[in-house]
Amino acid sequence: MARLEGSTDLWVDHLLNDAGVKLDYQSSRIKNIDEALHTGSKRLNGKPGYPEYVGVVKDFLLVIEDKSSLDDHVFTKDDVITTDDPKIVPDFALNGALHLFWIRV
Repeated sequence: MARLEGSTDLWVDHLLNDAGVKLDYQSSRIKNIDEALHTGSKRLNGKPGYPEYVGVVKDFLLVIEDKSSLDDHVFTKDDVITTDDPKIVPDFALNGALHLFWIRV
């Protein structure tokens, strides 16, 4: 079965290009970020992680993890975003992106 997020990836790429924002796709040319990706798996197993887009714009690190459905955007419990639950982090875009930022970078 085709990866359902592919059309979302293309849509995000189009938005980034229109905005003139240059990010790396599923990798990074920035050494510290690239090293973090080598152990940044959302499965919390120490394997590589591949968010859709990563890069720095001005002083901001941007990590874009997309999903094909808005229902999979973020999971919260008591208004807190979970970043350390191996059953939650892989399935929700914001949880996965924050996991990479808080845990690995």
